[in-house]
Amino acid sequence: MAENQYDVMIVGTGPAGLTAAIYGQRLGLKVVGIGDIPGGNLYMIEKLMNFPGFVGGVPGAQFGATVFSQAQGEGAFFPMTRLDKLTRNDNLFMGIDVNSQEYFAQTAIVACGVIPRTLEVPNVDKKGIYFCALCDGPLFRGKNATIAVIGGANMAGSEAMSLSRFADRVILVYHGEKLKMEAVMRKALEAKDNIEILLNTEVVAFEGKEQIERIIVSTREGEKEEVPVNGVFMAVGWGPNLDMLDISVETTREGFIKTDKKLMSSFPGLFAAGDVRDTDIRQVITGCADGARAATYVLEYLEGIGG
Repeated sequence: MAENQYDVMIVGTGPAGLTAAIYGQRLGLKVVGIGDIPGGNLYMIEKLMNFPGFVGGVPGAQFGATVFSQAQGEGAFFPMTRLDKLTRNDNLFMGIDVNSQEYFAQTAIVACGVIPRTLEVPNVDKKGIYFCALCDGPLFRGKNATIAVIGGANMAGSEAMSLSRFADRVILVYHGEKLKMEAVMRKALEAKDNIEILLNTEVVAFEGKEQIERIIVSTREGEKEEVPVNGVFMAVGWGPNLDMLDISVETTREGFIKTDKKLMSSFPGLFAAGDVRDTDIRQVITGCADGARAATYVLEYLEGIGG
C-alpha cells in the first residue's frame, strides 16, 4: 500500500470521526483522519454534562483533545488540515486538502458534522451576529450589554446561560409556544434574573448602521417591536457540512446523508457517521456510537470485497 493510501479515510475530527479512527486502528485498518480542529464542534460546548463517566461534566474542548490524543495513540494519522474535495479516482476515494495534498483510500467515512444555520431575514450578514457564546461572549464583559439569543432548544439555553455571565440582559427569542429543551435547562434559565424569555416571537429583521443595533420581532398576533441589542447569538439549528463532497449520494430534503443499517450511503464504500447523517438523535454519545459502528462495518465491507 502506498504511503498516501489508506484502508479508510475519515472526513472530520469530531466525536464520530475520532471514535471511528480509534476503532478502525484497533481493528487493524490503516486510518487517515482529515480535519483541522481536534474534537470538531466540541469546543463550542462549555461543559458537556450528559456524557457518562464525567460527574459534574467536562469542558468540550478538553474532551475533544483527549479523544483526539487517544486516536493518535492508536496510530491514526491526522495531517491537521481541512478537506477541500472528496471524490472518486481509479476505484479509490481521493481526498484533496486545502493545500492540494492528495490522500487515497478504499473506503471513506463522512463524519464532518454540521454547521450552524442562520435566519433568512434582512441584514443577517451584518456585523454583530455570533454563533458561539464560549468563543465570543467574553467580548461583552463589562459593557452593560443586552444580547439576544435566537432559538429554543438545548443549544440556545446553553448559550443564554453562558452569556448571562457577561451581559446585563439576555433575551431568548423563540418562535414556538414552548421551549424544546431539557427540563433542567429550562428551569436554570427561569432562575436567572437577567434572562428574559420571549415565546411565540419571531425575529423578522436586523437593523443598525455599522453593526446590529436592534432586532425587529413579530408576535403571533402580528405586532412588531424594536428591541435594542448589542449583539445576537444564533442557535436556530444546524445543517450538514457537505461542501467538500464531490460524490453523488442520496440525502434527505434537509441535505443529511441517508444510510442503511450498516451506515453505508447509497454510494458503495462511502459511509456516514454522526450528525451529518440522517438520524433521529444528534448527541456526542450517539456520534461516538456511530463512529464505532462505521469503522466496524468498514472492515466488514473490505473483507467482503477482498480488500
